[in-house]
Amino acid sequence: MAAEQAYFPISELSTYHSRWLIRARVTQKGQLRSFASRTGGAQNQVFDCYLLDESGIEIRASFFGQMAEQNKDKIQQGKCFTLSRGNVRIANRQYNRSNHRYELVFDRDALIEEAADTSKIDTIKYSFTDLHA
Repeated sequence: MAAEQAYFPISELSTYHSRWLIRARVTQKGQLRSFASRTGGAQNQVFDCYLLDESGIEIRASFFGQMAEQNKDKIQQGKCFTLSRGNVRIANRQYNRSNHRYELVFDRDALIEEAADTSKIDTIKYSFTDLHA
């Protein structure tokens, strides 16, 4: 039996780490959207999803351009994937509902592969807030 590969924890992702491989479950997937580029060029596409790993930490991931087109049907809510070669950026709170300080952006050379399902990763993450506080 092969040894399990060491995955980088989502909780440790930051702009200081450029080479990482994460295994995560897609907890939520957004719709594919089109937008005009800032330079006034051709239309571009984007979709986002939220990824949850074994540590219980969730992060937002956005797929742009060719990566959005290639992975829009491949990435499905509830399935596990390994992801690497993306960019880590400071989270834009206007669009990001996760508590992670950073978010992932996949646009050109990203590597996304479906992984075997594992019970170590929850299907959904609940975030409770005390209303009396």
